[in-house]
Amino acid sequence: MEEALGMGLFAPHIVAAGLLAVFVIAFSKGAFGGGLAVVGIPILALVMDPVDAALVLAPLLFAMDLVTLRVYPPRTWSVPDAAWIASGVVCGMLVGAWLFAGLPREVTGALIGAALLLFSLRQLVLRPRPGTPLGVSPWRGFVWGSVGGLTTFLANSGQPPVAIYLTRRSLPKTIYAGTMSAVFTLANFTRLPLMAGLAFARPSLLLYSAVLLPAIPFGTWAGKALHDRIDRDRLFFLVYVLILLAGLKVLGSSLGLIP
Repeated sequence: MEEALGMGLFAPHIVAAGLLAVFVIAFSKGAFGGGLAVVGIPILALVMDPVDAALVLAPLLFAMDLVTLRVYPPRTWSVPDAAWIASGVVCGMLVGAWLFAGLPREVTGALIGAALLLFSLRQLVLRPRPGTPLGVSPWRGFVWGSVGGLTTFLANSGQPPVAIYLTRRSLPKTIYAGTMSAVFTLANFTRLPLMAGLAFARPSLLLYSAVLLPAIPFGTWAGKALHDRIDRDRLFFLVYVLILLAGLKVLGSSLGLIP
């Protein structure tokens, strides 16, 4: 069965779906520091089991982060923001592990998805005037980082909650993207051992992941080219659209409407 499944993974349409998913995620990391990882599993779920899709993407997400760090090196990070957010992300991932084990995932996912939807719709529909830009806020960074860690573990969509905080910081667009990249490199590295341990039991999935690696540099550099060509307001508008899509995905998955 495993052998048959392994051979089936390399059918042209399955490889094409994987390359598309990886390119789209890498593109978003190059353009925004992250944001579209949430769409990777639904794309792959068209051709494989969603759990297998998550295992396929786990090592690839960390590989993408390593490439993205070349695009957004430490000089592009807001280190105080990254430190507080990252500490929250680690805390949120631990809470996510506990929720995953003991509480209905559908309930927590529905609440998170609804919150993301409400925020994104407020920004896109009402278009509120920008308030006074926030300074570095340890408690806000930690809280939104915690929510991001929770959604990273439960729904592979940690960037949108963190974006809610970082967009209020009114950072230059490259500092915004670099800080987001730094935070989620740590997040993906933290959960890599767990996901890799599961994937090693399915060597065919690891081989399939390796086949998809070439899409990463192409997607990352294409995203960076977009980043360099659009202004900050348009970049943040696209970020709000991504938060909307993430909210729809998390809510829809929790309600059983989409994979």
